[in-house]
Amino acid sequence: MLESNENRIQIMSTIAKIYRAMSRELNRRLGELNLSYLDFLVLRATSDGPKTMAYLANRYFVTQSAITASVDKLEEMGLVVRVRDREDRRKILIEITEKGLETFNKGIEIYKKLANEVTGDLSEDEVILVLDKISKILKRIEEISQ
Repeated sequence: MLESNENRIQIMSTIAKIYRAMSRELNRRLGELNLSYLDFLVLRATSDGPKTMAYLANRYFVTQSAITASVDKLEEMGLVVRVRDREDRRKILIEITEKGLETFNKGIEIYKKLANEVTGDLSEDEVILVLDKISKILKRIEEISQ
């Protein structure tokens, strides 16, 4: 039983290390677009439609103030705009601009290149297996943090 618990702790520790290392590397690489990884995630989320600040904070497990800082920067760069929701004028939505979409597309190429570098030694079957297992872990984390 003790060994099983240690292995489960090791899974969580390894996932955290992977996240930190990938975030650090993406921050470095996306820097050529003057974006942080969080900025890129905001562009990614809004690329399929306007989102609220609360939605963005919850989706990426960050504080509202972190999202506000990112959106302020992206808005200054002309990559997103704040718009009032047509149905509820009290709500502010974050909407990507055409320039934001162009920047996002450049960022996604950087992201894909890194993903291929990191997972290039895995077969397609291994990729599918790893994705299945970490998706189960993420789903469980989302369930218990509701």
